[in-house]
Amino acid sequence: MRGSLSRVLAVAALLAATEACSFLVDTSADQCSSNSDCTSKGGAFAGSVCADHVCVIKCTSNKQCTAQNGSPSICVRETGACGALLSPDCQTIFQEPGALDNEGTVLLGMLFPMSGENAASEKSRINAVELARRHIHKANSGLPGVKDGPSRPLVLLACDDAKDPLRAARHLTSDLHVPAIVGPAFSGVTTTVAKEVTIPAGTLVISPSATSPTLTDLADNGLVWRTAPSDVIQALAMVQVVATKLEPDVRTAYTLKDTDKIRVAVVHKGDAYGTGLATALFKGLRFNGGASAAANADFFKQLDYGDPQKTAAPELAAAYKKAVDSLVAFKPHILITIGTTEAVTDIFAKVEAQWPAAEPIKPRHLVSDGLQVPEMLTQIGTNDALRKRVLGTVPGVPGTNYESFKIAFDTAFPDTPADSYSAGSYDATLLLGFAIAAAKDKPLTGAIINEGLKKTIPSPRATPIDADVNEINKGFGAMAGDGIDFSGASGLLDFDPATGEAPADIQIWCLKAPGGKPVAFGPSGLVFGAKTNALEGTFSCP
Repeated sequence: MRGSLSRVLAVAALLAATEACSFLVDTSADQCSSNSDCTSKGGAFAGSVCADHVCVIKCTSNKQCTAQNGSPSICVRETGACGALLSPDCQTIFQEPGALDNEGTVLLGMLFPMSGENAASEKSRINAVELARRHIHKANSGLPGVKDGPSRPLVLLACDDAKDPLRAARHLTSDLHVPAIVGPAFSGVTTTVAKEVTIPAGTLVISPSATSPTLTDLADNGLVWRTAPSDVIQALAMVQVVATKLEPDVRTAYTLKDTDKIRVAVVHKGDAYGTGLATALFKGLRFNGGASAAANADFFKQLDYGDPQKTAAPELAAAYKKAVDSLVAFKPHILITIGTTEAVTDIFAKVEAQWPAAEPIKPRHLVSDGLQVPEMLTQIGTNDALRKRVLGTVPGVPGTNYESFKIAFDTAFPDTPADSYSAGSYDATLLLGFAIAAAKDKPLTGAIINEGLKKTIPSPRATPIDADVNEINKGFGAMAGDGIDFSGASGLLDFDPATGEAPADIQIWCLKAPGGKPVAFGPSGLVFGAKTNALEGTFSCP
């Protein structure tokens, strides 16, 4: 329910629309709970509908709503009321010129951090969604039409979930009734938004980067999908990097005997992503002769620095300091850091800055996918010794489809580097387009899109489709029949329909400094195979 101001504005719109100067208006807190409550009032309320407990004039077209509201709007078919696209959280519309004037337009949402410390890393995801929208229009002038009708424009409304993700999600679901949303980016936000907003509303979300294992068993009615794999796989990769790469390197660097003990620490964000990955790591870690973390009690430390979205600034600053002080005192040979941008700036950077200059042991760093952000490159800078002590993991291994995507992405957005999660964002958007094509003339709902996504899972008669602008039309045609076997820019996406997720290989990355060029993320040559459960390849980082 909205506040009294929105009700006053709605009533004012009703007065303006009917050009009435005197009729009775119900001044109680709620004018209505159903359309019949409005029509029963008679007079100027004839033909009105109940929208957000306020009686408003029933709309007939998007164009009428835009004129009436004085801002980009749609006629929401589910309520018969006008819905203004823009809100405090939703300020960016991606569309072809005049698309909103088309009554066949399909509106989808985006939920990503567009402000705050994670905005820079998420820009590439937003751009990748927009690139997919452009490619759909380039290939087919939009989404397939209904009953052999003209193509339908695809419009995307991008919403910032950094400040109030529930408010942003409710605007998309309750005000605009979008059938699907690309995002959210983070596991904690995805879980909260799904449980409290999108699942109850019947809206499907597909996240390109929410990796928490807790999402696998979420009771979601088939309405939560993701193009990123569960962190169960990333944890297995990190366990093997520690055992086969980092521990041997540490023992060699510090001339330690097999009987000497090394110290390992894990510091993590306190949200669903951080706790999920840390928990999986704790179960799998083996070091000091293959002993578990539990059996290495005196040589293992795990620290939770809290969830920045749920912790007040003073308490959060204290939590960061406590974690950093504890890590510096513990002096781990191997430090595993799990988080997002804050983990770089408030944990990783400060541990390095406060490490005693005279201390001979410098930690080998293993960082999770959430730290593959521009801020990490800034922290490394020209510190070549530190650069060589950092390895990371990220889902997805570049292949032909990724390289094709990257060329198109770099051409369209030369100032924003692509990565595996931007590739996953591109894939997520194309998959929604294919699912909508499968719906044919059915009203678009989250449940209908869920059924369409199931037709992208490999089957004997499915048509192989690559994530490529030149394959989109073929994919649309195949979705009207036996479906497709989709190979994404982010990798093979062989979804499990019960969980809405697909396994993926994990790339082990390092930081490279090409001659005369700034430090950059690059493949180390090692890949963890999701099917083989083993590290493969040869390490080749300078």
